[in-house]
Amino acid sequence: MKRKSVSTKLLSIAIGLVLLFTLMIPSFAAAADDTANATRFVFSDSGVAVTEGAYTGYKVKNTALSITAAGTYIISGSCANGSIVVKKNVTGVTLILDGLTLTAHATAPITCNKGSGVTIFAAAGSINNLSDDKYNNDDVYTDTTTYPDIENAVIKCKDGSNVTIGGTGTINVNAYGKNGVKGGADLYEEDENGNATTILLSAASLTIQDVTLNVSIKHSYKDPEDASSYDGDAIKSEKELNILSGNITVSANDDGIKSDHVLNIGAEGTAGPTITVTKAAEGIEGAVVNVYSGSVSVTATDDGINAANGDIADCSKDFSYNQYGGYVFINVTNGDGIDSNGSATLAGGTLEVYAPSQGDGDPIDTEYGCTFSGATVLAVGHAMMPQSYSGTYVAFGGSAGSGFGGFYGGGSGSNIVAAGSTIKITDASGNALYTAQSAAPRNAGYVVFASPSLTSGSTYKLNGSTSATAQTSSGGQMGPGGQQAGGPGSFPGGFPGSNSDGGSGFFSFFQNFFQRILAFFRSLFGIE
Repeated sequence: MKRKSVSTKLLSIAIGLVLLFTLMIPSFAAAADDTANATRFVFSDSGVAVTEGAYTGYKVKNTALSITAAGTYIISGSCANGSIVVKKNVTGVTLILDGLTLTAHATAPITCNKGSGVTIFAAAGSINNLSDDKYNNDDVYTDTTTYPDIENAVIKCKDGSNVTIGGTGTINVNAYGKNGVKGGADLYEEDENGNATTILLSAASLTIQDVTLNVSIKHSYKDPEDASSYDGDAIKSEKELNILSGNITVSANDDGIKSDHVLNIGAEGTAGPTITVTKAAEGIEGAVVNVYSGSVSVTATDDGINAANGDIADCSKDFSYNQYGGYVFINVTNGDGIDSNGSATLAGGTLEVYAPSQGDGDPIDTEYGCTFSGATVLAVGHAMMPQSYSGTYVAFGGSAGSGFGGFYGGGSGSNIVAAGSTIKITDASGNALYTAQSAAPRNAGYVVFASPSLTSGSTYKLNGSTSATAQTSSGGQMGPGGQQAGGPGSFPGGFPGSNSDGGSGFFSFFQNFFQRILAFFRSLFGIE
C-alpha cells in the first residue's frame, strides 16, 4: 500500500475541535426533536409498514428501506433480513431507532452512503439491536455476483459521510461479518479514469455522544498468511473520530476503537464519555489520540493505547498521545500500556497503566519522549528498556539516568508490587498523595509516579516501605534515523518540536548503558 503523508490540515483539526464540540451538542439535540412530523417505519420479516408524516423521501422494496431525502424518520420493529440505506449525498437525515431489531444478510443493517449527513438516534429508553451475518465480509466471500452488497460493517459510513450516533437509548451492535461501526475517509472528486483528484468534495467524520453503545465482534476469521487480518475492529474511522459522551463498551479480536487520523475522547469542560474496552488486541488506536475528559478503561492483549498508523509511518514524529483530563486505566497482558510512535504529553487528568510481567512491554513507550506536565500518572511495570521522561517524577525500583533514557526499569528481579494489592504513594511523613483506583493485576518490579504535587529532591514512599527521591528531567531520547528528539513543540495537542543531530544522544546512550552495567556488578559484589 502506498504511504500517505500527514497533511498540515489534519494537524490543525485539533485546534478547532474543542470549540466545535460546544456547537455540535445543541444542534444534535435539535435534530431529533421533530418527531411530531416524522415518517414512521415498522419492520417485520414480511415487509416495512409506513405511516407517512411530513417527510416522503424514501423507497421501500420488501424489507429494504432507502432514504432519498432529508427528514426525520422513526424506525421500529423486528426483521431477520432487512436493511436501511441513506443514499449518496443525502444530508439532513435523522434516523430515530425506537425499539428496532434488525439483522442483514451479506450487507449492513444501516449504510450511510458517500457524502451523506446522518444522525442515528436511539430514542429515550429504547433498546435497539443491529446485526449482520458471516457473509458481510468481502475478504472471505469474494464473489461479487453472489454477494453484491457486502459492506464489511454493521453500521457502515462511507467516504465523505458525516455521521453522528447518539440519543439516550441503547444500540447493541453485533458483528458476525467483519467490523462493528465503520467510518469513511474524505471524499475527493474523481477524474475521467475514476482516480481520486486533490479536489475535496466532503470531509468525513464520525461522532458518538450521549448514547449507550455496545459493540461486539462475534467472529474470528483467519487468513492463513495473516492471522489477524479478518478479526475486525469494533469501532473504526478512516478519518476523524469524536467520542464526546455516553457509555461505550466494545469487545473485539483486533482493535477496539480506532481512527486512522485524529481520535478525540471527551471535550474540555464536560463530563465526557465512559469507555470500556473489555477485550481487544490493541485497545485504542489513532495517529493522534487526545483525551479531554471522561473515564476510559482498556483491557488488551497487545498495546492498550497506540498512537500510530502504518500507512503514514514516514511521519511518525507527528504521532502522539495527549491527555488533558479524564481518567484512563490500562491493563495489558502483552505489548505496551501506551505505545506512541511519536510523543506522549500528559498534561491533565489521571493515567493508571499496568504493563505485562513478561516480554519487553512497558507502561509508557515512546519514540520521541513522554512529558509529565500536569497529569497524575501511575505507571507500573516489570522489565523495561530506557525511557525518556520530561518533567518531575519519582521512580520506585528503577534507576534514573540522564541524556538518552532518563529512566531505566528494574528488570525482572525482585517484585515491589504484589498482584491484588492496592498501590499507595505517600510523602516521607506518610501523607497520602495517590491511592490506585484499581488493584494491581499482577506482580511488578517498578513503579513510576508523576504528579503536580511532587517536589524534585523530596523523598516519597511506595506502600509505606520502598522509598525514592523525585527528580526533574528534561528528557531527550533517540528518534529514528539517529536523531534526538526535542521537547514538545508549538503544535496543538503536544506534537513534538524540531529535531537536532543525534550524535550526542547516541554517545549518551552507550555511556549510560555501560554506567548501569558497572553499577550492577558493583552492587552484585558489594564494591563501593
